Parts: sequence; C-alpha cells; structure tokens
Amino acid sequence: MAQQIGFTYLEGGLFAGFVNDVGQAGTFAGNSTTLELETDAGGGGFIGGAWEFGDNLHLFGEYSSANQDLEVRGGSVPIEGDFRVTRWRIGVGYAHSFSPTTSLYGRLSFDGAELADLQVGGFNLDADGDGSGLGSEVGMIWAATPTIHLQGHVRYTSVGEIADDGSETFDADILVGLTGRWHVRPGIALVTGYELGKITTWNVGVRFLF
Repeated sequence: MAQQIGFTYLEGGLFAGFVNDVGQAGTFAGNSTTLELETDAGGGGFIGGAWEFGDNLHLFGEYSSANQDLEVRGGSVPIEGDFRVTRWRIGVGYAHSFSPTTSLYGRLSFDGAELADLQVGGFNLDADGDGSGLGSEVGMIWAATPTIHLQGHVRYTSVGEIADDGSETFDADILVGLTGRWHVRPGIALVTGYELGKITTWNVGVRFLF
C-alpha cells in the first residue's frame, strides 16, 4: 500500500553525533595553547513530531541529546572525559506537492543548543553554556517507491557549531542532510538520517504517521 507524503507524525529513536573542531573552540580551550583536544562520537536519543493544519502548513518540533567522548592532551598521558550536547528547535513549515510522489517544503524555526556536563579527570574546564537563535530549512521529499521515501534538505541554524572565541558558546552553521524512510506498515516507518555540519549527526528510529 502506498504511503502518502504528510506532515503529521511522531518519531523517536537512537541518536549519535560528532562535534568537529573542538581543538580550536575557545569555549573549551580558553586562552590555553598547551591543551590538545579531540572528540569522538557518542550516543543518545531523539524525539520529534509535526502537525499539519490549514493549507499545507505544519508546526514541528525536535529534541536530541548525545554524549561526546573527549580526550585532553597536555602532558605525558592523555586524559579521557566526556560532555553532553543537547539541541532542539520548534517552528512552522509550508509544503507544496508538485506531484503525488514529490513535495518541496520550507521551514522557519527557533533553535536552541546546550553544552553541559563536562567531566575530565584532572582538568577543571568550565565549558557549560547554551545559545539560541533563528533557523531555516528547505528540502524535498520523494516517494521513490510506494513504501520508500527519501528526503534531502539544507538548513541554517544560529547554533550550529562550538564558537572559536568570544563570549558566545555557539556560532552559526549551514548543514546538509539526507533521510530515508521505509514504511513497513500503513502509518509506521523505519527512519534513518544523516546530517553533515560542524556538529555532524546520524540517527535511526521509528516514525508514526497520523
């Protein structure tokens, strides 16, 4: 049975991410020139949803949180640590269907991000911080088969990367993403997605459509 393209859904699942260029981030290193910082991907979870109303409009929200492994090198022995990155956004979108199998959409959002729970043995790095700002997204959904949908997007966010310097924790970034959905039953889809940016993420989960 063919699954229509729609924007009323609830989804959630496992989430992982990788924070790039932490070694140059003033939020972590401050004025230190002796510390070398490297991160590795960590895991967490995500939840999101949307509600379609009016003529092709929808409200949406997303929340994700994941740990990051951290390695600090400043002496003879590297020291392990970790921290948590939490991101969320809420907004409104508009979708236009060009055909029964293709839909173009745009979104405006208010985005937030938080960096917290930094733990490094032997180091006292006060790196907790948060930020918020506007975001936007444009994308396309294509029903490649009656049960497989592919979605690509480009989006801007004011809180897309760890700031290099200054008083702000996060800086803006542009991200590119690809998502695939396999509708195993009417109203139920397995979901996997990848988004490339200064904070690169990937996920796998389940979407329920209404």
